[in-house]
Amino acid sequence: MTREQDFAQKLAKIRQLLEKKDLAGVLITQRHNFAWATAGGRDYVGITSETGAAWLWVDQRRVLLVANNIETPRVLDEELSDLGVGLRQFDWWQMPGPAEVASELGGERASTDVALAADFAGLRSALSEYEIDLYRRLGKDCGVAIGDVARSVRPGDTENQVAGRLAERLLSLGIFPVVLLVAADDRVDRYRHPLPTGKAVEKKVMLVVCGMRHGLIASVTRLVHFGALPDDLRRRHQAVTYVDAVAISETRPGKSGADVFAAIQAAYAESGFPDEWRHHHQGGATGYQSREWKASPTSQHLIRASQAFAWNPSIAGTKSEDTVLLTERGIEVLTATPDWPLVKQRVGDFALGRPDILEL
Repeated sequence: MTREQDFAQKLAKIRQLLEKKDLAGVLITQRHNFAWATAGGRDYVGITSETGAAWLWVDQRRVLLVANNIETPRVLDEELSDLGVGLRQFDWWQMPGPAEVASELGGERASTDVALAADFAGLRSALSEYEIDLYRRLGKDCGVAIGDVARSVRPGDTENQVAGRLAERLLSLGIFPVVLLVAADDRVDRYRHPLPTGKAVEKKVMLVVCGMRHGLIASVTRLVHFGALPDDLRRRHQAVTYVDAVAISETRPGKSGADVFAAIQAAYAESGFPDEWRHHHQGGATGYQSREWKASPTSQHLIRASQAFAWNPSIAGTKSEDTVLLTERGIEVLTATPDWPLVKQRVGDFALGRPDILEL
């Protein structure tokens, strides 16, 4: 499948939504929806903004880039040149807000992707052949990059230095680290979201990244220990990889987020850590957001084939995380790290290796 074919499929889905909702058109302003609709286009300047610097208007006969005169040349030349998109340009000092633009282009029956957030989440939920190919390449690059950087860490390196090396490696591959966490020693034990600091590595380090390319996001965690693992850390990592294997084994079509969460809770209890799920979310579906939805006791999101997932169980001192794809044939790990040691886990008839803590 080509990018142009994927774009045409997305437009058809959007137009079906417009017909269903009796809408004249929709203005797509959110960064993740723009990337989805345009098969990987980048509409942002500041990565921290959910609202893009350029928008997309779709109705039954038109597709328009809506942007100011600053953004128009780059977005048309570098993001949309092969997609046959028209243009509604404004001077930068006169750029109206989304509501005004939608009203101008579609009148009273116009809407925005913000107002249709749940509908767009549904449209994004199943990946196309084109997206799956992009995801496989993204996952492979993230898995290799984090593994290479993890192997390069030495005692005395600071968390900031490790984070810098990982960011450099990812950015050189066109991957933006939308989440980048590094923790050394006791910070692995104390914090579930450890922003990197100047602390030097002594015995243990954890690297976490959510890498974005073409709008898709892959999440992966790896840990390194210098010297033999203490028995307590081995026990904890054995447990957390079992919980991860249970979550992945329960990722089957027709299951709900609540179903998987219940299995995760039971796995924590079975492993001797019944309350660890309380200290961090357990992950869920991924795609154009680091988590499209998170599993919880009340999550009714249904799992389907051609969806990606990133489960991330954690027990104080350790964690297990990869991005996986649910295909018609089963689970495919997208972020595997070549030659990384694995913990072999079995859940009933389901067997899967989960990343071990690398001993250096």
